[in-house]
Amino acid sequence: MKMTDRLWAIIPAAGQGIRAKTAVPKQFMRFGGRSVLERTLFKVVSLPDVEGVIVALPPAYLKDPALGQGAIDRDALPFNKPVLTVMGGATRQDSVYNALRAVPAEAGWIMVHDASRPFFSQELFYRVFDAAKVFSAAICGFEAVETVKTLVRPLEFGYTTGFTGFVGTTLNRKELLLVQTPQIFRKDILVSAYEAAIECGYHGTDDSQLVERLGYRVAVVEGERTNIKITFPEDFMIAETFLRRTGTSEFTPSTSRDTGLGFLEDFRQPRKSRSLRLAGFLPVTGFGFDIHPLVPGRKCILGGVEIPFERGLLGHSDGDVLCHATMDAILGALGLGDIGKWFPPDDPRYEGACSLMLMAELWQSLKVRAEITHVDCTLIAEVPRIAPYVEAMKNNFSRALHIDVSKVSIKATTPERLGALGREEGIAGFCAVSLLKKGRFSHGAQSL
Repeated sequence: MKMTDRLWAIIPAAGQGIRAKTAVPKQFMRFGGRSVLERTLFKVVSLPDVEGVIVALPPAYLKDPALGQGAIDRDALPFNKPVLTVMGGATRQDSVYNALRAVPAEAGWIMVHDASRPFFSQELFYRVFDAAKVFSAAICGFEAVETVKTLVRPLEFGYTTGFTGFVGTTLNRKELLLVQTPQIFRKDILVSAYEAAIECGYHGTDDSQLVERLGYRVAVVEGERTNIKITFPEDFMIAETFLRRTGTSEFTPSTSRDTGLGFLEDFRQPRKSRSLRLAGFLPVTGFGFDIHPLVPGRKCILGGVEIPFERGLLGHSDGDVLCHATMDAILGALGLGDIGKWFPPDDPRYEGACSLMLMAELWQSLKVRAEITHVDCTLIAEVPRIAPYVEAMKNNFSRALHIDVSKVSIKATTPERLGALGREEGIAGFCAVSLLKKGRFSHGAQSL
């Protein structure tokens, strides 16, 4: 991993949580056997791309050993990643800044996530991180669905119970965004934004607001309505409901892109009365194959991973046979031709292109038509050795295709010295993709 690719996460957890009306700050309230903070921290630590986490705690929790030991159960955390604690400040902004100063120098990216949002999914994280890599700063959120008005508060209240003020004006909700976390930024940009805000005494309500002040564009990706921020007493009841629907109240470590929304799987399981997994979906399968020669002077790219080797695959793009076979399999399943029609080999725009990015672009345009249920790939190569890089390839496919890594299978085998591949002249890739094709069906027959 390059130094600039290293990602550290910050969790501001020093607030008092007054609106939750709890005996202790809401982030330390327990439900289902764990505190809100522990659940959020576990989710963040479980993200494969996160190298370490810094948690800003209330001063009392750092000064009092009894409180501090109960704040985070380190034995329950997976993967033995570093989890540092710093003293929080009077505001969220102060807490994040204190944590920023503790981030290792080699980190290139910073993720900030609210302690009281334990139900975000890994898929959401990757949407934000992928956008941040392109635009340097990214957040998630969704459009307002309710009418939003400004409120004019009178100086004195002497009217009726529940009266809070008068309507100022009605805002155009199509132009409004309800912002969530995680938010991810290039480290140097976020540090500069915080230093500029502190220098002039400016206080924002989220991290992106400080970055915006410096003139940077902040990208927005679609958030999740289930990514609730536990703020009020009734939010704990919602959280308990989530856990009951998942059928578990404890943590289950996982290296895959677990969505954290297992309760939704109730609506995705097969029903005995249906021949299809879901009404309106037709199971289809596609098969893809690609082969390229190995030549000197080229990088060896497979599954988006650069493998150290003295030769690479010859091609108009980077020659990634694994991505090419997968794209052909997807297109074949949907009856949309082959990658040559989508990315012509004589088009100068694709000369030296990253095939993983092309695959992500392809699926972005096709995902409205289908849902991927499984990807099964096989590489045939005498050299180089593939096994050490398989997990990285699977993670790349998971991101590019927006699917859980558990739905990706990548294997490698040798041709036992037979033929051109056995003579180390090239590498071939095969892929079978299973999809649920969207459409309208009747009695098991397709009617698009």
